[in-house]
Amino acid sequence: MIPYIQIPTKHIGPIPLDPWGLLVTAGFVLGLEIARARGIKQGLDVRDVVDGIVFTVAMGFIGGHLVHVLGYHPEKYEADGIMSLLRVWEGFSSFGGFLGATIGNVLFYRVIRPRPYMAHADVVMYAFPFAWIFGRAGCAIVHDHIGRKTDFFLGVDFESKFPGMGIRHDLGLYESLYAMVISAVFFSVRNRNMKPGSFLVIWAFMYAPVRFFMDFLRNDDLKNQDVRWASLTPAQWGCMVMLAGGAAVAVYLRGQKPTVVAANGADQKDDRREALPPPAQ
Repeated sequence: MIPYIQIPTKHIGPIPLDPWGLLVTAGFVLGLEIARARGIKQGLDVRDVVDGIVFTVAMGFIGGHLVHVLGYHPEKYEADGIMSLLRVWEGFSSFGGFLGATIGNVLFYRVIRPRPYMAHADVVMYAFPFAWIFGRAGCAIVHDHIGRKTDFFLGVDFESKFPGMGIRHDLGLYESLYAMVISAVFFSVRNRNMKPGSFLVIWAFMYAPVRFFMDFLRNDDLKNQDVRWASLTPAQWGCMVMLAGGAAVAVYLRGQKPTVVAANGADQKDDRREALPPPAQ
């Protein structure tokens, strides 16, 4: 059993320093640096990597808030209308964030600054689980995702703070720990000669099934329980879409040849025979 921990928000003048915001910021900085380093190693222009990530993350926050309001808490929209959508700092859905980030990533590398898409998206995806560790740790430290009662050894002792709640799953904690596992897998295969887009597939196949079943641990006895669509949470429907998308990318990659990307961002075939000197006469 894990004791209930609550870290209060501190202030530097008028600026609040809440634990969720600090951990999410730390995750963003770490992910940006990991992607930047891998982009350099892959021969990508670091400006394209950094600018693309900033745009992708911004779109992720917008998408995450819209789904949080419209998908999980439509009562907020009914009460406040358009203002509930504009207050992007008030609530965030992870799958809404995935959707917004995907749209932003495609928009940036396909339209705003056209670049070889899979090569750049794969660099962004490689860094994501490392950042997600901190993002979900932020959720865990503020107990955003309280689950069912349990006797599991990683259950959190909510009873000590809120009599009657008992020991419960903390899904933010579980997902932060699982993000460590995915990050370890990514790190272990980082030097293999894989086709650009492979990390997108690995993420979808590792994350979606586990998150689908993890959502069955969400509470159904508290006031803040999540909405269900046909007995499934919005995230579970999102998991099915993510898994299908990962399978589609896997099929697409089967017909692709490994490529390297030159410093100017142009694709080059990985045909080492073309680089060999002519045979001696």
